[in-house]
Amino acid sequence: MAETFLTLTNKVLVKLNEVELTSANFSSARGVQTQAKNAVNEAIRYINQREFNYPFNHSTKSETLVPGTVRYSIPTDAKSLDYNTFRIVKDIDNAISGGRLNKLDYNEYINHFITQEDEITATTLNGSHSSSVTTLTLTSTTGFDSTGKVYIGSEIVTYTGILGNDLTGCTRGAESTTAATHASGVQVAQFDSGDTPSFIVRTLDNNYLLYPYPDKELTLKYDYFTFPSDLSAHGDTTSIPDRFSPIVIDGAVSYIYQYRGESQQYGIAFARFEQGIKNMQTLLINKFEYVRSTYIPYTGNSRSSSNVRAN
Repeated sequence: MAETFLTLTNKVLVKLNEVELTSANFSSARGVQTQAKNAVNEAIRYINQREFNYPFNHSTKSETLVPGTVRYSIPTDAKSLDYNTFRIVKDIDNAISGGRLNKLDYNEYINHFITQEDEITATTLNGSHSSSVTTLTLTSTTGFDSTGKVYIGSEIVTYTGILGNDLTGCTRGAESTTAATHASGVQVAQFDSGDTPSFIVRTLDNNYLLYPYPDKELTLKYDYFTFPSDLSAHGDTTSIPDRFSPIVIDGAVSYIYQYRGESQQYGIAFARFEQGIKNMQTLLINKFEYVRSTYIPYTGNSRSSSNVRAN
């Protein structure tokens, strides 16, 4: 059974010869019991800060790419992203072959490709729209061509005119796309370029962008490592496997000694905590480089081979 916030806290209290908590009085804990709860979270945070790529914090994100959208935000719980794993998901029905994206430096993107963002005019729908309406009301039509087409999710809509903030004379589900119902606030974009993205770029604010920007609704997947939230309720569990709970407890006990100013006891307990983390890293983060041979077997004809031997 998974170690809960309650069981971890009580194991710390037992080490300190203090009164244990129950699920009934956990939220109203006082004194050393509150310190024990705080210390458990501090120990877990410290363990997670010591290593970016713990396998128990691994996660995979699937992002639906929006036509005409260049920049995207990383998950709110992300600690680090593996930019070598960004890939477009294969979609046979839409003739998308998929594949891994190459990394591109942000400065290189700024120097050579940032003008792609100037090609896009984007706004949002003002109100929800069914799949059959032939007038689309936008938040703004500034910058849109007097006639043309727009991209809304996976649908392309052509239109013949603009009246105020309305696109009029709309043909829904154009260019073999499917007409769909769209909610208020959904992006409406107009552009002439775009393609299936080939490059992933890490931005200076630690998010990412794509080059070229997507010209259709695609699925992007990538691997990342989370930074879990603090435990709060008595039944909350940590992502750290139960077999490493003694390390969490050692860390929490060391912090209690630190709170109390018991320097010698703190030093002993914290050293044990540090050693436990190192052992956990050895077990979980041992990395072995994959080495591929660059040797090319000789495949020449027999005459050439004899000449090589003779030389």
